Amino acid sequence: DDKVAAMLDAFFDPAHKDHKHARSFKTCYREATGDDRCTGLVRDCDSTLMREALGTASWAEVLGDAITRRMVADYNILGVFDVWRRMATVTGPGDFRVQERTRIGGYGDLPTVAEGADYTALTSPGDEKATYAVAKRGGLETVTLEMITNDDVGAVRRIPTNMARGAKRTLGKFVLDTVRNNAVIYDGKALGHVDHGNLGAAALGGASLRVARLAMLKQAELGSNEPLGIGPQTLWVPPDLEDAAVDLFRRNTENDKTFQQSLALDVVPVWYWTDANDWAVTADPLNIPLMEVGFLHGEEEPALFV
Repeated sequence: DDKVAAMLDAFFDPAHKDHKHARSFKTCYREATGDDRCTGLVRDCDSTLMREALGTASWAEVLGDAITRRMVADYNILGVFDVWRRMATVTGPGDFRVQERTRIGGYGDLPTVAEGADYTALTSPGDEKATYAVAKRGGLETVTLEMITNDDVGAVRRIPTNMARGAKRTLGKFVLDTVRNNAVIYDGKALGHVDHGNLGAAALGGASLRVARLAMLKQAELGSNEPLGIGPQTLWVPPDLEDAAVDLFRRNTENDKTFQQSLALDVVPVWYWTDANDWAVTADPLNIPLMEVGFLHGEEEPALFV
């Protein structure tokens, strides 16, 4: 069974040292089952070979394990679909029930204490509750008898890679659509709302960027109502605006940077945004929490069941 597992790992991994010896999916199937005619019937399999090669597992389970290992390896390669991590904090809820998160406000300026006088009670900060619940995403895929018999190497080999890509893309769009679609959040209002002081309609440019930065600096802290003074770190744009966004911070031929050029925000193109009016700025999530993404039991990788 170790040899069969290694053979299938080599088949799905072009970098495997034995990959060139495992180029035929049909051969892998035959080596594991003894079903030379590829009927898929137990009576046509070599029971002795299957017992030695697969132990107590079935061909489907062994193949599923190999696909899972390849899928997870591909999933863990960072790429354009992982840019959402620049704005989110990851947690690991333990169940599917509604998760409650409390945002605690800040204190106002501390009063002076006169000599010999008592300290006075501070005004306790307010709080607000945010909620979300974990949901599962997935679907079915089948490796058919026809695929084995026809030895569709390319089709079979792409299954784990394409599954990994689909999972990463789904997750990235789920998080970033909160911004792009201006989704309704826990207070019943859209994320970008006049009451939140974070909504703009102007196209991306030097003037609109400065307005957005100023609005962020003036954002009032919950409880104290004092300006947070936290400016933007990341500029999110569709690919069509990437060059224009980068040019906003380019020095050209000036010896000294302008104020706008000194900001030097991280420009992040979001691969699937298409509207040239879709752009946003966010602060450093290590400086202030922006968004939380929860994975059930902290399992961030996709799982495959056979």
